[in-house]
Amino acid sequence: MNHPNYVCRLRKALYGLKHAPKAWHDKIAEYLVTIGFRMSNADHSLYAHKSDEGIVVITIYVDDLIVGGDNEKEVEHVKRLLKQKFDMKDLGELKFFLGIEVIRTLEGIWLLQ
Repeated sequence: MNHPNYVCRLRKALYGLKHAPKAWHDKIAEYLVTIGFRMSNADHSLYAHKSDEGIVVITIYVDDLIVGGDNEKEVEHVKRLLKQKFDMKDLGELKFFLGIEVIRTLEGIWLLQ
C-alpha cells in the first residue's frame, strides 16, 4: 500500500448500506422531477405526470418501481427514459407485488392477498 493512513470518501451510496435506500430514493426522485413528474403530497413514494396525452403514475418501493398509466405510448416513453438513466429491466405486466396478486380482467383489476 502506498498510503496506509489515508481515508477514502465514497462519492455515492453502496447497495446494502444503511443509507442506500434513501440515497436511491433521493436520486430517482430528483430525476423524476426533472422529467416532469410531481411527488404526491399524500405519499412520497407516488409520482405522477399528467399531459395532454394522458397520465403516467410511478410507485416506488425500495428499488422496485411500478409504472402505469392510461396511455401505453407515454408509459413506454417514460420506461425508455428510466432505462437510459438507470440500469433497469422491465419485468412485464404486474402479476405480484409485496405479496399481493394482481389480476387484470375486462371488469377491472383484482388485488388478491
